[in-house]
Amino acid sequence: MGEIDTFAGMVKELESADPIFQPSGFWRDLNEKNARMLEAEGLANFKRTVSQNYFNWLIHDHKHPLFRHALRQWCLHPNLLPFHSRIREMNHLRLATNDDRVVLTKLQQHLYRLYVCFVWTIMSQQDRHGLRHRVKEPEIGNPFRIECRGQLLSQDLASSIVECNVIADLPKDPVRPRIAEVGAGYGRLACTHVSSLPGQYFIFDIPPALGVAQWYLEQVLGRDRVFRFRHFERIDDVRDEIDRASVVLLTTNQIRIFPDNYFDVMLTISTLPEMRQDQVDLYLSEFQRLSRGHIFIKQFKVWKNPADGTALTSESYVLGPNWRTRLDRSDPIIPLFFNRVWTKVR
Repeated sequence: MGEIDTFAGMVKELESADPIFQPSGFWRDLNEKNARMLEAEGLANFKRTVSQNYFNWLIHDHKHPLFRHALRQWCLHPNLLPFHSRIREMNHLRLATNDDRVVLTKLQQHLYRLYVCFVWTIMSQQDRHGLRHRVKEPEIGNPFRIECRGQLLSQDLASSIVECNVIADLPKDPVRPRIAEVGAGYGRLACTHVSSLPGQYFIFDIPPALGVAQWYLEQVLGRDRVFRFRHFERIDDVRDEIDRASVVLLTTNQIRIFPDNYFDVMLTISTLPEMRQDQVDLYLSEFQRLSRGHIFIKQFKVWKNPADGTALTSESYVLGPNWRTRLDRSDPIIPLFFNRVWTKVR
């Protein structure tokens, strides 16, 4: 099956599902822009296009608050990365705010390189499990070429390693824990997790992101490790195939097929404020139903979504009495976000 047919199958699955799983107004608009970027630059360059709309921050201004935060953290733990790293070029760059390619000046590229070096330094201080020594930034998707002594540095890998450290800290099935993420972008965290930690990784998402993630993870991990999206009615119909896979790709409506307490960890990153309130309520309920261990969310502390009338803060996310807070902090890299983990009370 070609990638175009795969994307179409994902769209058809959602169109025939409960309307609550339809993309929010925010994401309908962004999906149209993402589809145009993919058509213009292709999947081969997606780390320079649609990934900018997932969790990569194109910081190229030394006055930007995120640049200043990262610089302060580097000053606390200085290293030689800013002096030894180089950036080759940033061609094929597209953003949701422009219809055409975006061209950065040499100074802007230099500042972006510095920002990534500072972010990498923050990650190194947070990497309690030494995951940065087990994984590399895959070249699939044509990431920006920020290199230091032959190693590719990227924001995405740095953020993923920090997030994987949160997951690694959580007690779970010691043999093969199941991790599930709603809204995984192109699958950066899934890729990092299965490359550095034990367990299966499940992705619930909407196209085109789900299609990009499927293509990417097959390219990086190998097709035999990926359960490709398909329609099915019961887990038992595909259980053997799912059990053999490292990563499982699913549309969001398929979350209801899974039984209670199926996963060790349910998580979602930079997603909930971009939904309608009924969708936020649905996923918080499903997380509590499906997780037998932990729920991890990473969201804006304050964010308004005019497209869907949603205005959420860090206090908007409330779970039932069977859940206690295990972690609650500002995100080490992007302090506009909070990280919160709840653990189920036995």
